[in-house]
Amino acid sequence: MSTTARRLLLALSCATLGLIQLGCASTPEGEPVHGKDRVLSFVAAKDGRKVAIAGENYHYVFDGDPSVAALLRWEGRGKVTPALIGELKVARNQSFEGQYMLMAFDADLTPEDRTFLVQTGFARADVKYGDRTGSALRYFGTVYGKRYGASPLKSADKVDFSRRQYVSYVEQETFSGAAAKVTPTPLVYADDGSMLLAGVPVRVVQGGTDNSCRAGLMGVCFYK
Repeated sequence: MSTTARRLLLALSCATLGLIQLGCASTPEGEPVHGKDRVLSFVAAKDGRKVAIAGENYHYVFDGDPSVAALLRWEGRGKVTPALIGELKVARNQSFEGQYMLMAFDADLTPEDRTFLVQTGFARADVKYGDRTGSALRYFGTVYGKRYGASPLKSADKVDFSRRQYVSYVEQETFSGAAAKVTPTPLVYADDGSMLLAGVPVRVVQGGTDNSCRAGLMGVCFYK
């Protein structure tokens, strides 16, 4: 057997062993894993810098969008319907990215409301949402944050949901190593029993409405 043939045979043998041990070398990434986490609460730091979706298995913490922070302080926030769009994309280091939309129908707004929302960054569009169609103001945003391990919440800090609500996520498995372990949540209780998010007092967010439920926020339907 010639030297070239021996080298080719050796290369094919190594490649075969590699495929048996590791799978296809041309696709080092594993299949994405889709999952969902039951939502227990939605809180915002009072300084508006951090927001957290408290799930049963994980806490999803992200920086507060200036426009969202303004809405949380606005008395008319119940006229705005927010929703997460699709799944949160979770990386191996537990960071995540997600898309959301805020929307308010013109028919529900006063002239002052419209002025405020436009100044906050909303843009006009014709939309269909549920059984409603018409002119509305919309705002699209992206959240970047980190996923933490959940810790128990007191009953008073949970949202009284009208039905179970979930955050959907997709995470990537790889052959190159395990995903980073989740770290403990920064959503904790102080000695006096008050809830803190990264050391800042929080409030449970109650706002946003649509025609299908009594109250909702970030796509979550719950009671006020």
